[in-house]
Amino acid sequence: MHKRPSNPSPPPIPILNPVKKHIKFKLFPVMSTEPEEVEEVVIKCEVIEISDENEEETPKKKKRIRKRSIPKERSKCDLCPKTFTTRYELKKHKRTHTGERPYMCTVCGKTYTQLGHLNIHKLSHEGVKNFNCSDCGSAFYTKADLDRHERIHLGIKPYVCEICSKSFTQKNNLVMHVKMHVGDRAHQCDVCNKRFMTRSKLTLHAKRHEKTKKVKNNLDAIEDALDCC
Repeated sequence: MHKRPSNPSPPPIPILNPVKKHIKFKLFPVMSTEPEEVEEVVIKCEVIEISDENEEETPKKKKRIRKRSIPKERSKCDLCPKTFTTRYELKKHKRTHTGERPYMCTVCGKTYTQLGHLNIHKLSHEGVKNFNCSDCGSAFYTKADLDRHERIHLGIKPYVCEICSKSFTQKNNLVMHVKMHVGDRAHQCDVCNKRFMTRSKLTLHAKRHEKTKKVKNNLDAIEDALDCC
């Protein structure tokens, strides 16, 4: 039996992503009674280099899409131009118009529109003043009170009236001043129906009625005593 000599394999060709296989087959003849030569054949597969066109390109970074949050509509007071971020803040603000003061001090009976103001007031009964002014030595219950006081020494007046440009060291003073311009007198006396811009002024006015009533009662008592004589 003779064999055909195989041709030597060519040197390998360097490629990037080869898919290379050498397949070796032996072909056998159909079985027969007569002897035949067995031929050994080497079949080489053709190597095809498949490259991705985008392989060498720098991958593009995905852009982050930032969602813009839509600002919530501010809650507007129907009694003045002020607006608020939450309905709770608006509710607290409306108490300044209606005069509602749901938080009462159990010691002295003083009432407040906000719970925080009541808690600050309670410190006055305890006599605790931890915040002292370094310029004049005045003591205060809260850091906010001290900051407002120090503006007086520094001459800082950050609150400016939009109507007449007058400036104030405290916001409350500006609020009272603006009410003078707009004529807002929401606090009414139950005795004489006189109206006031602030509740504190109404309280002072009411005390005058009390004094007048006491004097009148005393005079009536004296007259009754004289009549008896």
